[in-house]
Parts: sequence; structure tokens; C-alpha cells
Amino acid sequence: MTAISKSTKIFPIIDALVIAFISFCSFFYIAPVDKRIILTLFFVSITLIILAIKGFYKQKKYSFKDIYFLFEGIFVSTIIVAVSCIPIIGGVPLALLLIDLVIIYTLLLTTRIIYSLYKKFFKPVKNILIVGAGQDGKLIAEEIQARPELGMKVVGFLDDNMNNIEEEDSSIPILGLTYDSEAVIKDNKVDMVIIAVKSRMDSNILTDLAKGIPLGVKVWRMPTFYSFITKKLFTNKMAVNWLFYDYVRPKHILYSRLKKVIDIICALAILVITLPLTVIAIIGIKISDFGPIFFTQTRIGKFGKPFKMIKFRTMFQDKVDESFDDDLEEVNNDDKRIMPFCKWIRKFHIDDIPQMFNILKGEMSLVGPRPVREEVHYANQETIAFWECRDWVRPGLTGWQQINSPDCIPEERLGYDLYYVKHRTLLWEVSIFIQYIAKVVTGRLK
Repeated sequence: MTAISKSTKIFPIIDALVIAFISFCSFFYIAPVDKRIILTLFFVSITLIILAIKGFYKQKKYSFKDIYFLFEGIFVSTIIVAVSCIPIIGGVPLALLLIDLVIIYTLLLTTRIIYSLYKKFFKPVKNILIVGAGQDGKLIAEEIQARPELGMKVVGFLDDNMNNIEEEDSSIPILGLTYDSEAVIKDNKVDMVIIAVKSRMDSNILTDLAKGIPLGVKVWRMPTFYSFITKKLFTNKMAVNWLFYDYVRPKHILYSRLKKVIDIICALAILVITLPLTVIAIIGIKISDFGPIFFTQTRIGKFGKPFKMIKFRTMFQDKVDESFDDDLEEVNNDDKRIMPFCKWIRKFHIDDIPQMFNILKGEMSLVGPRPVREEVHYANQETIAFWECRDWVRPGLTGWQQINSPDCIPEERLGYDLYYVKHRTLLWEVSIFIQYIAKVVTGRLK
């Protein structure tokens, strides 16, 4: 797929060169040549992976909190490498680690400050022309305007529908008809054209656009561009039709089997690793309320099959509401229904540990669309087109929507879930799960 910004490709290269140079110099006097190269490559790989997971290699708007997140990423990778050095070369001096950390962080932060200044004051804005001033065209225009980090400006629309022209209520002008495309593109110095026509374009429109769009001007279909910048699927009939064909097309021959094996191994490992937390949670729940330890609720699984999802009970027994869905409803820490002991259990999602048994039974996966209650599922199925398509895969402990926008509305949630259905791969799912673990450990996951 065409990259919108070259920075998404340049930053990893620059970071890799900086980290490789600094780390190689550090290992020069404390490690043999063969181990020096291995440790340098390991340091580079670990740091790039962590920074990628934190979103530093995607088109984004930098903020002050990214100053800390960049430091956090480099700090974590430095600790990992330091621990790995112990069995290989016997360890690394603390002073050397601190020097590496400071130099690498300073250089990587400097490159991003320079880029931000260049982007704000020197980088030319890309002019966007949208073909189609209807609902889809206005939607993609709004999405572009809401993302100044893209460095794009919508100069206007082209539209042959006289109703859209007569009822124009947008701040973005309609610049002409499709046969005006050549002049409009030239006069407005258009860099990119987005086709946002709902119905199938007739031959005349296609001919006008083919003649009017010069070489060098990039052309995108609206659903493709929408998914590219929002990381959600544009859920119209055409997009879901293509999603269906992609779904029924056999993916990697080992994908399904490997995913199931990985789910089982990871679920067992998580149960073992978190056993001390589980014991503490069970004792705390029993002492707090003397009620049942677990809370089960019917959720909808793959292909609409109901199953009982298991969680540790965190609310007082006499205040447990079977219709409550904390995947959809926000709960404040001062909510009187929550047992005081269980506030930290909810904050760090320890109450989700029993769902490992759902995974072992094949009802859930580590990564997938988060399952919803029966009532929510059937209500959304009636009001939201294509809602049932999210059930084509097994629901997950976490998912693409949870790590991106946990508080979004159901329509937006569906867009994230179907984006996952379309693009799912084992490597990407590992990335999603690592981001989930990172947010859980730091208490940042809602």
C-alpha cells in the first residue's frame, strides 16, 4: 500500500543507525567481536519493536507525553539488553548503560523535534481533491480535517449530482463537475484525489477522470483511504462484500492451527505466572464478601454461539447486576458497587484471568473482537448494519478496538473489529497482545 508519509519509513532507519552506532561503541571494549555484533543487533531490534508498539513509527501528532513515552521505550529496551548481557558477557557496567540511555534518548528525541519543526514550518501541505460531495465524501473530508498530523488540506469536491451542489452546506466548496477535473487539479495544485462516489461510476465519469488526472497525482478509493488513516474498516455494503471474500479465502495454511496452539500455550503460561495473584484475589474476594469467587455472564462467541464468560467477582454480591457489561460501561473507582479490595484487581485487569479457561475451552482467543452480552448483541444486530460480521472469528481477551479506543460507540467499535477481521495475522496479533500487556502492567488499560 502506498505510504502517506515517508517519515514512517525514515524514522526506523534513522533510529536503527543511531542505536547501532552507540551500542556498538559501548560493546567495543567489553565484548568479543562476534558477541559485540549479536548484542548490537539485539539492542537495535528490541528498541525498534518497543517503539513500534508504542506508535512511534506511524503517522501521528506528537505531544508532550510522547517525550516520556520515548524515554520509557528506550529505558525498557536498555533493561532487557542489560539482563540479556549477564549470561553472554557477564553483564554491562551501570555507568555505561546510563550513558547509552542518555545519548540514545537525546538523539532520538532531537530527530523528532527537528522533524516536527520541519513539518510545521517547511513541509508543504498536500492538497486533496474529493470526487463525490455526498455523505461518504464529507465523511472522509471530516476525518482528514480531524488529523492535522497528516499534513493534508481538502481543497474541495467534484460532483455531478446536482442535488449535492444545490444543497451544499459544507465549508469545503464544490469546485466543479467531473469533466472539470483537469482544470481543477491544475488550478488548486492537487496532490491526491480520493474517489468517494457511492454508486458504481458510469463510463463517462471514469473517462472524465482518466483524462483529467495527470500522472503523479495519487488516486485512492474512499474506503481504502478511510481504513488507512483511521485503522477502522469503512462498513458499507461494498466493503463488507470484499471482507467476506477475504474471509473465506484460505489464509496462511498454518494460521488457524498455530493461533489455537499459541492461545493454549499462552493461556496455560498466564495461569501459572499469575497464580500468586489469583490466590490473593480469591482470598481477598472471600474475605470481603463471603460470596462466590467467580462471576459468569452469557456472551456471544464465534458465529453467534452463546457461552459463559468467566471473571473474578469484584462487586458486592447483593449489588451484582447480571445486565452489567463493564466492557461497555465505564466504572469509576469510587463506584459503591465495587468491593474496596477489588479496585486494584479491576485497575490491573486481574479479574480477567479466569478467561484463560474460556480460551482453553476454545470459546475465546487471546486476541479478537471483545465479546458482548446477548442483549447487546441482538440489539446492535437490529440497529447496526453488518454487526454480526464481527462474530466470524472467535472473540478475544483483548482486541484492536480495546487498545485503540476503549470508550468508542458501537458503530465505531464495529469498524475496529472488522478491520481486525480483514487484516489479522499472527505477527500483528502478537503486537496487539504485547500492547495489551504493557497497558495492563502500567494500569493504563481502561
